[in-house]
Amino acid sequence: MTIHHIVLYKFKPEATPEQRQSVQDSVNALPSQIPAIQSLITGETVYNALGHGYDAGVIFLFESVAKLNEYRPHKAHLDYQAFSAPYIEGADKLIFDIETA
Repeated sequence: MTIHHIVLYKFKPEATPEQRQSVQDSVNALPSQIPAIQSLITGETVYNALGHGYDAGVIFLFESVAKLNEYRPHKAHLDYQAFSAPYIEGADKLIFDIETA
């Protein structure tokens, strides 16, 4: 089974292109810091009228719910959240987990 941990978010209007890139660079560094992450993809949204205004997203892959649960409290994940918080609209995140065979 594989767990897809999907996170969509909106940047604050004042976030500069450099700050937006630093958030993306930060999340791309997580697999080297958190062994529980199998892989991830991240990027900015391509226009979609049904996109609800989300600017960017990340899809993490984990081999199990147990690995996802290792990731959540990991220091590198918490550090990433603290680093990105000034640039992301906190109430406008969508986090969704799905399991595939």
